[in-house]
Amino acid sequence: MNRYLSFLFSLLLISQLSFGAAPVQAKKWAVVKTPSCILRLNPDYESSCESQCLMGTVVQVKDSLRYWRQVDAPDYKNCWTNDLVLVYMSESQKDDYIKAPKWICTATHSTVFSSADPDSQRLSPLEAGCILRRPESCRTLTKGNFVAVLLPDGTQGWVNKSDVEEFESWAGGCTPSAEAIVERAKSFLGAPYFWGGCSAERFDCSGLVKFCYMLGGGLVLPRNAREQIHCGREVPFRLEQMKSGDLVFFGTLDSSGKVKSVTHVALYIGDGRIIHSSQLVRINSLLKGREDYYERQVVGVRRILGCTQEGEKPVHRASEHPWYY
Repeated sequence: MNRYLSFLFSLLLISQLSFGAAPVQAKKWAVVKTPSCILRLNPDYESSCESQCLMGTVVQVKDSLRYWRQVDAPDYKNCWTNDLVLVYMSESQKDDYIKAPKWICTATHSTVFSSADPDSQRLSPLEAGCILRRPESCRTLTKGNFVAVLLPDGTQGWVNKSDVEEFESWAGGCTPSAEAIVERAKSFLGAPYFWGGCSAERFDCSGLVKFCYMLGGGLVLPRNAREQIHCGREVPFRLEQMKSGDLVFFGTLDSSGKVKSVTHVALYIGDGRIIHSSQLVRINSLLKGREDYYERQVVGVRRILGCTQEGEKPVHRASEHPWYY
């Protein structure tokens, strides 16, 4: 009997080692340390990209399988990413990390260097929206055109100061405007569609909207179009009543005219035109008869600017959001 129990225990141990079923760990939190990381549906590189996280995003680690980690991101649950893109933290370390003063990268692309010299070693690329800590212990935070930063793993580096802003000042002083949001979207014209993408130049439809509202307006929208349609105030689909910055949703209606499905979202830019990620980031018309008419059924229009607290899903400013404070 003892020999039989020992055999069963050995099988259990082997299965844990083979399939990565890790024991309960003290550090169940992590922060993304690469400019962006892909969140996949399953622990397999052939599995679909469901979403992305940017550098500085705190995630909860739930499970492991070989070098894969199942995580809950702030706006997407039960996805998998790989071990090397994460820096692990305890609960107290996570709390300290969130409270720490930070930078936000506002340039589309930038670089972290080992010293305040563009010819020094490159430590990491950066993308718009990446979050880095400000090193409080550094005696000199600025050297020439560079400012000191801390990468998520604690490595100190230097970034061109024109590429970043103090997160607290940026988030608190960012005034949401249709002009800034639309201009940010236009800066990505021609970028190819990327399923699950919500980082610089890699967008699906809702990822583009979410990214531009954050970087252009300091507002945190839900991740998917089916959630975004519940934000803000409903606006009639009449061009004379729509404003630049409104969200236009496409999908299907049921026999009673109610929304049955939401399959796409675009950003209204005025004059009957939208900018959206569909095959690539492009501008189309909502007016029938125009050469670039986007021939899909509109199922709703929502106004976010000035109406952030009116929908079923309130939209928060980054300066008030628990992801950052």
